[in-house]
Amino acid sequence: MLRFLDAGESHGKALVSIIEGLPSNIKIDLDYINSELGRRQKGYGRGARMKIEQDKAQIWSGVRGMVTTGSPITMVIYNKDYDNWKDILESKPEEDKKITVPRPGHGDLVGFLKYKTGDIRDVIERTSARETAIRTAVGALCKSILEELDITIRSKVNSIGTIQDEEADLFDNSNYKIIEESELRCYNKNIEAKMKNQIDICKENGDTIGGSIFISMKGIPAGIGSYSQWDRKLDAVLSFAVMSVQGIKAIEFGNGLSQSLTGSRFNDEIYYENNKIERKTNNCGGIEAGVSNGENIELKAFMKPIPTVRQSIASIDLKTKTNVTNRYERSDVCGVVPASIVLENVCAFEILKEMLNKFPGDNFMEFKRSIEQYRNEIYTY
Repeated sequence: MLRFLDAGESHGKALVSIIEGLPSNIKIDLDYINSELGRRQKGYGRGARMKIEQDKAQIWSGVRGMVTTGSPITMVIYNKDYDNWKDILESKPEEDKKITVPRPGHGDLVGFLKYKTGDIRDVIERTSARETAIRTAVGALCKSILEELDITIRSKVNSIGTIQDEEADLFDNSNYKIIEESELRCYNKNIEAKMKNQIDICKENGDTIGGSIFISMKGIPAGIGSYSQWDRKLDAVLSFAVMSVQGIKAIEFGNGLSQSLTGSRFNDEIYYENNKIERKTNNCGGIEAGVSNGENIELKAFMKPIPTVRQSIASIDLKTKTNVTNRYERSDVCGVVPASIVLENVCAFEILKEMLNKFPGDNFMEFKRSIEQYRNEIYTY
């Protein structure tokens, strides 16, 4: 079974992951992984931290000559900002230096109450979205493997606040080039300008703004996932992963939130065309009964506004037990663009895991051969 753990603090020495379950003989493309980390650092509305960090992953184990051996893979990303924080993080603070005012919307209060270290700094360091850098690196490794299997995952920003971008075919390369070159990863330039203006207004007002992200996954064969147990359903697996990303508060598959479609119009009718099973709609988002149906798997993820705001909002001081206003810590104004890259790679890990569950193999040639044989059988049914 493919799995990983990650560790590290936002301003600690490094972020680390150990990945277990990858077959041997997979060529690792470190440039691809680092390019995904670079994509994550871009975007209109990003904060000052991205001017400090230049994220690059290192691989410390599980490869030889940049080819997997079947052993656990260790990946490391050093935090450059650690040099500015090591005096704070390597010693216990004096009582008057402890953070005791929680920021509403963050994990500050619940972490303080749960772990009782007496200092919210310990909570901030692990709940920070900085953790998504190592998750992106893990996912990028998986995403590059999926591309070897003709599975592609792409995304775009669907909305910023109430401003909606227009729809676009992500697998039309000319469309996707426009999206990739956009600072807000959207398709319509006029809409992009409106989105930027909204972000600028929030920045000026000491506020933040959220939005939504559209993700499409092409090339996943029918039959991935299972309806036999609730926790093996593919949409449930993807939902768990997507919702675990900081700031994501809702998810929709296909047109699942549409209130205008009746059952007869929502169902994706099935046809035989050219001796192949075809669909003309994809309202279910490529998943039926928890199992992929061969269409693109499509979902939207909704991200709340980043809770760190410069405006004064009500909070409490846990030490003095008085009502105060919140404290501010460096933050982005809008995190929707980097979240789109994180989610591509988070989904890649889950899809590769499900592919390995269905087509287990100790080496990549065996794994790939099983998938090719399955595709030949299922698509000629």
